[in-house]
Amino acid sequence: MTVLSPRSSSRPLAFLALALLAPLAACTPDDDASDGTTGCAERVRVASLAAEPDEQVRLLDEALLACNSYDGFRTQVGRYPGIIGYDVNTFLELRCERADDDRITNTAACRAVVAPPTTPPPDTEVELVFVGDTVDGRRVEIRPSADVPFEGDIPAVVQQTVDIAVESGCPGVLDQRDLWLAQIDDSPTGDVASVFAQHAQNVAVYIGCEPTPIDGSTAG
Repeated sequence: MTVLSPRSSSRPLAFLALALLAPLAACTPDDDASDGTTGCAERVRVASLAAEPDEQVRLLDEALLACNSYDGFRTQVGRYPGIIGYDVNTFLELRCERADDDRITNTAACRAVVAPPTTPPPDTEVELVFVGDTVDGRRVEIRPSADVPFEGDIPAVVQQTVDIAVESGCPGVLDQRDLWLAQIDDSPTGDVASVFAQHAQNVAVYIGCEPTPIDGSTAG
């Protein structure tokens, strides 16, 4: 993976400038207090001098391991403008997400910019809802219950009516329709019965029974 841009022909001048700046940087009071033990600044300096992108990435990995904080790594990289082809955060996001070495991904700098993976929420059970038309033209939602069992994602009665059409033809479907017409009232249960009656009527029409139209105002 190439993260860094190849150096231009002005590379010798860059080497000279960095060679002159490095001793000054090592003496400035802005260095991490603990850099004497971690080697953060020195590893970033060495990485800045690398000629090949792959080598520079490897050396920056070593710097990530040596720098004991995100601010420390950012400060040291900031001493060498152009060392990476991105701003520090973008470089870290790309490098930390793609690194195969867990030591890299667990460094303080990586943890500061890469959000830890979140546990996906458990699968949410989808609520079954069957929407049907009543004999008076209303749309009613029917959900599974002890009184209205479902087969798959439809009420068992709906499937039963289709089965009756196959097995008994028009007489069976019209009997099914009349059974549910008789149970229509103003209660929620009556609305369910109305949906089942209208469904039976629709099935009867579909199979060519030519049933008498249902008067929605007098049904039930």
